[in-house]
Amino acid sequence: MGFDQHSKLGDLLASEGAKEVLEKHLPGFATNPMTGMASGFTLSQLAAFPQANISSDVLEAIVSDLASLTE
Repeated sequence: MGFDQHSKLGDLLASEGAKEVLEKHLPGFATNPMTGMASGFTLSQLAAFPQANISSDVLEAIVSDLASLTE
């Protein structure tokens, strides 16, 4: 299964590889209590919220790393 910016956060966090990518670019993301409330959002939807503090460069880097996963 491939992941991209349209993948739901819950699906990303359920994959060990995708979770590692998120943690690499957003340290503490997987353990943040607020993350669970956003599990139905896609990565791009979350990045649209200023409070998420995910710049377009970081989103691009995450998507690039997710594309390289073989899971």
